[in-house]
Amino acid sequence: MQRPTEKITSRILTILVFSILDFCTATFFQDILTAPLFFDTIFMIAALFTFGSVAAFFEYVIFISLICAKLFVLYGQTDYVYLYTISALTIIVVTWLFVRKKENLKKGVNLTFLYILTASIIAGLACSVVSGFISYFTYNLNQKDWTFDQIIYAFNGEQFDFLASSILGRIPVIILDRIITTFAGFGIFKLHTRIMSHGGGTVQSKFSHKIP
Repeated sequence: MQRPTEKITSRILTILVFSILDFCTATFFQDILTAPLFFDTIFMIAALFTFGSVAAFFEYVIFISLICAKLFVLYGQTDYVYLYTISALTIIVVTWLFVRKKENLKKGVNLTFLYILTASIIAGLACSVVSGFISYFTYNLNQKDWTFDQIIYAFNGEQFDFLASSILGRIPVIILDRIITTFAGFGIFKLHTRIMSHGGGTVQSKFSHKIP
């Protein structure tokens, strides 16, 4: 059985590893494959399922700090990317409202699937609105062309202004990203739980065997 200090240390190390893995995953898909999706919150969601909302927020803060450091080294600026921590907080809060009661995720495969799917869609919609406003204000601050995706430019025409385009153009991309990353994060959570339970059980079994 782990002591409280060992448990806290293990949790901090896990969150740090999750942040680095999110950074590597996002870099691979966004910079190398130039995929249209983000894939930058898979392990944030895993931290949310595993440790709770506060841990998930700190995981993303570490991740976004790594992103800012990379952008500063490569381009000498971060372009207000750290403001998207607000979007991550929105995702965490909305998702946590659904998954905070773990018993709701133990009612069969079909109900668990629908539960996580619903949480993903609502979190995607909320994040689209928040991120859209962030893009709108940073666009005005920077006074330069903002390149996110061709979908936004398709909306940004005579019918929609930049704010509406920033929100509407994000919705299909973010919802799809949220569905994939939320289910992936849930899978990592289940895998982590299984590994820790097997490891903890082995240690406890050996310890108990020595007790007369």
